[in-house]
Amino acid sequence: MPSPRLPHLIAAWLFCLMTGYGLSEGAENDRLPLPFPMTSHPVYSYVSRLETLGDVPLQSCTRPYLHLVRHPARLSSGFTANREFRRFLGEADANEYVITRRDSPPDSPWRSLRRRAGLGEDQMHWLYGSGYHLASWTYDNTFAASVQPVYGYESISTDDERGTIGRFAGGIRVQGGYAQRVQFMMDFRDHTESGNGPYWERNDLYEDRWAAVDLSGESATTYNTSESFLQYYGGDLSITAGRGRHRWGPGQFGSLLLNSSGPPFDYVRFDAALETERSRHAVYYTFLHGWLESQLPTDTLYTNPDGRPRTVNAQKYLSAQRLEVRPRENVLLGFSQGVIYGDRGLQLGYLTPLNFLYSVQHSNDDKDNFVLTFDGTWRPTNGFKLYGEFLLDDVVVGELFQPTGSNKSAYTVGTQVAVPRPFWRNFDATLEHTNIRPFVYSHFFAVNTYTHWTSPLGYTLEPNSEFLNAALRGTFYPVTITIKVSRQNHGANPSDSVNVGGDIYAANYKGNDREYPFLDGRFEQTTRVGIDASLEILPGLGVYGGIAWIDESNSDARTESRLGFGWNP
Repeated sequence: MPSPRLPHLIAAWLFCLMTGYGLSEGAENDRLPLPFPMTSHPVYSYVSRLETLGDVPLQSCTRPYLHLVRHPARLSSGFTANREFRRFLGEADANEYVITRRDSPPDSPWRSLRRRAGLGEDQMHWLYGSGYHLASWTYDNTFAASVQPVYGYESISTDDERGTIGRFAGGIRVQGGYAQRVQFMMDFRDHTESGNGPYWERNDLYEDRWAAVDLSGESATTYNTSESFLQYYGGDLSITAGRGRHRWGPGQFGSLLLNSSGPPFDYVRFDAALETERSRHAVYYTFLHGWLESQLPTDTLYTNPDGRPRTVNAQKYLSAQRLEVRPRENVLLGFSQGVIYGDRGLQLGYLTPLNFLYSVQHSNDDKDNFVLTFDGTWRPTNGFKLYGEFLLDDVVVGELFQPTGSNKSAYTVGTQVAVPRPFWRNFDATLEHTNIRPFVYSHFFAVNTYTHWTSPLGYTLEPNSEFLNAALRGTFYPVTITIKVSRQNHGANPSDSVNVGGDIYAANYKGNDREYPFLDGRFEQTTRVGIDASLEILPGLGVYGGIAWIDESNSDARTESRLGFGWNP
């Protein structure tokens, strides 16, 4: 049984910094897991900036972060416990209270850390029961749970034919733990969109990144999302089952293998972690198997008297693995592999961790969609971080640098800069370039297209594209202001009969040996320049707004503005 004093301290560092930093050494046997935050949590941007500044070692690029083993280590000498740090420390405090429910004595290092960070004993007690959660319960210091409301409204105004679009979301989040070994979370949100009706098809949506949508021709449409997990921890290992989004890779604007931009999917996940005493060296491993939704109906069971057919869609699955090695605190190397398979039941070879998935799909007569990535992050000096990712999709090694149809590859290179000095450390600038060759993510069997519902699992639905993204962010908590500039150059298929590799759903059924020049076809360019701002009024409750100028080569330039508020958005 760990000391009753150290777990509180370790838990605080784990959640707010995703690193578990303590105040002292020599406690390498004290370990305490916490649930990982969803991929949309703002703490990820904060941690990325701390990495660039050199305040923390480079962290895993597997989101949600799990990091079941956290050995205490020291922050850099230049680290300052500002208001932003105190905000996430307060959330960590509340989650630690709910998940573990272990009271710390008055003289514990945990209390000392809270005092140093400027946190009192009871934060926002007039509104929040535990400093962050609206309501929480405990039983016998063994079981604890909390409830959070999910609520928000967003108004999007455009100067084109769509006019004003309103989007409302309401729901609830429940999380808790039992005996410091089992953790759980459920986040349900019901969405309503109006303003672009009648909604007859998915193209009528402001953005199509949802699962099932009510398309009955009404003036408004509804859809919902839910994320959940149930985790069991044992030593250095963890087993998780749930529904959620996943993002793998160092990209700040998008990832090549798993991008978290689409709807959540059901999954099982296995994690293992190995770290040295001071958390300078680490090895992380993740196995993931997901149940995806195919849009291909394979059979009609029966037809109702009203003429409605009862169809069954094709079975579709994702099997993926990721290995990360941190040989030094400023270097992180990653290797990922994934395969999409369907039209049959679960396959044991794809359910086995530590298996080379290419060999399994090759033994299946190469009828599945296999991809692999290599990525790396390097911080050569404090304030400057470089990263890159390279994806291979059905590549013939001998034609790796030739523009043939069998060479399906993509890459991302980027850098993040921050100045490790007072005041300037609140800013960070990111520049990123992504190149996705023709036919990437497509497959000659439609069920194996790299999608879930109608959203990409990877970077985009439009291969044969290059993306340039830049952002300058200033964070003076509770205010954040971000200036964004992006450009996409895309070679679209000129017609149904001419395929240059510009559509993920248009596979290359023949002509693998011919050349497909990059950006060939109908050239399309989209430029977007915008500024966003947000204000967190209370923990989890904030308002935000933004304006963007958008210029597309096949339509008139337009301006979009948005204003909204949300509680745990």
